Amino acid sequence: MVTIRVLVMEPSATARDTVLAGIRSRLAGAQLEGATEMDDAIMKIRMFKPDVIVLNLFLGIQQTDNQMFLSLVVHMTEAPVVTYGMLAKTRSCAESMGAFSYLAKPKPGADKTIFFDELAASIRAACEKNGTKGQSIGRSATVARDIWPAQRQAPPKPDAVPLSDGAAPTGTRPAIRHTNVPIRIIAIGSSTGGTKALSDILPSLRPPLPPIVIAQHIPPLFSERLAERLNNECRLHVKEAEAGDIVRSNTVYIAPGHKHMTLKRIDGGFQLDCQPGRPVHGVCPSADVLFHSVAQAAGDTALGIILTGMGRDGAEGLLDMLRCGARTIGQDKLSSVVYGMPKAAFDIGAVEQQVPLAKIARTIQELCSKD
Repeated sequence: MVTIRVLVMEPSATARDTVLAGIRSRLAGAQLEGATEMDDAIMKIRMFKPDVIVLNLFLGIQQTDNQMFLSLVVHMTEAPVVTYGMLAKTRSCAESMGAFSYLAKPKPGADKTIFFDELAASIRAACEKNGTKGQSIGRSATVARDIWPAQRQAPPKPDAVPLSDGAAPTGTRPAIRHTNVPIRIIAIGSSTGGTKALSDILPSLRPPLPPIVIAQHIPPLFSERLAERLNNECRLHVKEAEAGDIVRSNTVYIAPGHKHMTLKRIDGGFQLDCQPGRPVHGVCPSADVLFHSVAQAAGDTALGIILTGMGRDGAEGLLDMLRCGARTIGQDKLSSVVYGMPKAAFDIGAVEQQVPLAKIARTIQELCSKD
């Protein structure tokens, strides 16, 4: 029997668990995931590939990258979005942004039975309209496990945009004269849309290459599975990083979820440390934490790359790398799922050249082969 995947986006962890329980009791066999933050929610859209999204409109009207979060969700996925909120009059707001339906939440202390019955019915209706066999959900439904399929559809392919050809950054780019020393380490920071971007870049790389260290905003379980999936797709060896790892060429190290990853120089080489820590820019692992450590450990022998993502994590760290002589690349706006992190880095002058996703792998190979 066919099952469906439902992603619940609710800013309150307690309310999220209540909504998940209400759906689970009415749609037996449905595969469920929850998210409380926008960045985590968009990552799970890419990885979990839900058939239906359930969204608290309070989260949906939050601004991100100059648009409301609900509008961003509607435009990045074909999954119908079932919304809910406290006021019935906000229905028109939700539907005007592309929501499939809107439900009014019960008042505190009121019986939630009718609300969850209506929510389950709305999920079924959304599935049927979208071509998913929602009518087959029931006790005999099975749970699909293939939540990590390869996503290899290439984005649009504009030409690479050097810094001198793009809009001038608001910050002042340091006057850097690069030496001819070989690139010994590649550091990548990514967030929303980053897992898909990594799936495009890494399988296209070929040995020999220096070690690659990656800070992707991702939960612990997902970081391990991401490393496993990419390892099966790539000619490079990909692993989840561990404290004490001595980095080796032709190997990719992905920071564990909820741990900051840093690089230090030892005996002519580099070693990783992965430790829990307070979030930086609200995230852990943080690209800024990684980039700052790479700047100090590798200096002008590093290449820094900042990919699609919300917010500004990685911007200051990439600037630090550039000031220490590293080469720097930013994903361009057109190919970014969210042009937040690359834009923040570009605006402060940390990006030497903006490159579309489809050309980043080739740019890496060219820069590393010049040495």
